[in-house]
Amino acid sequence: MFGLLVPFIVLFAGIILLSVSGQALPMAFWAPTLAAVLVALIMAKKPTQCADLLIQGMSSEMVSIMLMAWFLAGIVAQLMKETGLIEGLIWLSININLSGRFFPLIAFICGSLLSTATGTALGTVIALAPILYPVGVALGANPPVMAAAIVSAAYFGDNIAPVSDTTIASAYTQGVDVSDVVRSRLKYAFAAAAIAAVGFFIFGGGGSSDGDLSFVGELSPKGLIMLAVPALLIILMYRGVHLIVALMGAGSVGIALGLVTGLLPFSRLLVVDMDNFVVSGVLVEGIQSLIDIAIFAMLLMGLVNLLDKGGFFEWLINACANYTKDARSSELMVALIDIILCLLTVANSVAIVMEGPIAKRLLVEKHHITPDRSANILDAVSCAAMCLIPYGFAPLLTFMFAGGSGAPVNFSVNEMVLYSFHGWGLAVVMLFSMITGWGRTFSTPAQEEAQA
Repeated sequence: MFGLLVPFIVLFAGIILLSVSGQALPMAFWAPTLAAVLVALIMAKKPTQCADLLIQGMSSEMVSIMLMAWFLAGIVAQLMKETGLIEGLIWLSININLSGRFFPLIAFICGSLLSTATGTALGTVIALAPILYPVGVALGANPPVMAAAIVSAAYFGDNIAPVSDTTIASAYTQGVDVSDVVRSRLKYAFAAAAIAAVGFFIFGGGGSSDGDLSFVGELSPKGLIMLAVPALLIILMYRGVHLIVALMGAGSVGIALGLVTGLLPFSRLLVVDMDNFVVSGVLVEGIQSLIDIAIFAMLLMGLVNLLDKGGFFEWLINACANYTKDARSSELMVALIDIILCLLTVANSVAIVMEGPIAKRLLVEKHHITPDRSANILDAVSCAAMCLIPYGFAPLLTFMFAGGSGAPVNFSVNEMVLYSFHGWGLAVVMLFSMITGWGRTFSTPAQEEAQA
């Protein structure tokens, strides 16, 4: 089993080295990821089979959906940037005397409402990061805190939304209704959110005292009409429309609206410079803005598939199950496995599905802990982890949108996750709950018979 981990050791060592040297950019992660792929091929007894598994992981449905969604989101973000929406929102915020100090807290609250309504963490980042980050920085918000507020908001809803894939996965793997799970986890989520709110209030300021407007053009309310585009995207996601369909629809409406209002010159849609063999424009530049994270994600998911098909995840879960003598140690072990799986897969819904059966066996069947409690541990711990993993897709996506917005980005991804207060709050709340037993309930024989 150790041989399966060697490529990941190479990958993590490279990421840590880049992080320590202050060079933790998604494109820089390509090098250690490719090195990990090379090591996997060299160590494989059957390199051809290894290559097939890598390609299988890279070409999975999940990867395809992510890449398509990111590229469409990049186009929408570039469209908002070029049609003056950011300048319009800054103009509006200045005219109503909105302080940048409070903007991360406002973004966290608004984003939490959106993620709870839609149940999608990445969808929330896609909808809000390209707009809220530059506006907050322009008003004087602390840049890394501003970015972290968006990531935190994304995982607040991912944790408690009834339509969230993690909520559904955690409930059904433990054999409990989604409604029961949501009701029982509110106390953990709101306690963590309270910690996060305090953190965003205290650390939300600290940017330029008068705001940094050097990256924006002339402030004007004209671009405010483009608010219709993210509003449409939010409405479509709320109504359960597929993310790809929602992004394509909102982007098309946005392009049409920009052309009709004159905010987007037709010539900027696609620019082909045959003299220099360069193609640019809203469509191309939008896609190019997220190429960095897309290639990293594709390579990473290929490596994850090697671990899965090699049986490592099953071995890990079964091996850790031997260290569970009582309810407390069992809950802590389930949480530890959850974190490890999130570190390796960077997909919390995948981690929950993988670990769900063993969590049910350890907590529900062995120690008679109620299944809603087991589901809450799986979901909350995984959401906390995804807030805090620097190479997780939501932090990296937020970082990429921040960099593409034109606003100053004077921080690294590592620094940003330090301010992901909801992730830290959820981790502290769940650790306290598992150690002290707060919220832990046990099934009666009658309840177990009914569930069976």
